Amino acid sequence: MAPVDDLPASHRLILDSGGVIALARGSFDARAALERARRQGYVVVIPTPVVAEVHRGGHDHAKIDRILKAVDATLPTSEFIARRAGELQAAAGTSDPVDAIVVAEALAAVPAVIVTSDASDIRQLLDTQTDGARVAVVAV
Repeated sequence: MAPVDDLPASHRLILDSGGVIALARGSFDARAALERARRQGYVVVIPTPVVAEVHRGGHDHAKIDRILKAVDATLPTSEFIARRAGELQAAAGTSDPVDAIVVAEALAAVPAVIVTSDASDIRQLLDTQTDGARVAVVAV
């Protein structure tokens, strides 16, 4: 896994919890999105709060850990991203801070792709931003 500072600041594919779980379960759609993004030069990242969500239990941790080790980086949440996530939640009227962090990371890396099982919530957050249209959402 590369240090975050060594990765491009844009062209990122960001996995939320649903994306990680879909890959761990062998989802064809999730794998196809990942392969296409890599072919197009995107780096694959996971925000660290997503790691907390996927390790809550009920999932095969060995498969999840393989996904975590296979990405280009895990992203520690900066104060800037945390503040933007809070602003996104306020604008969209949502209550899930992890979804908002995923969207804030994507907006900081436009053009970007989010792989998620929660497409409607992610789009609700993106729709509050003018640059939200530069973030593709792949539902898995």
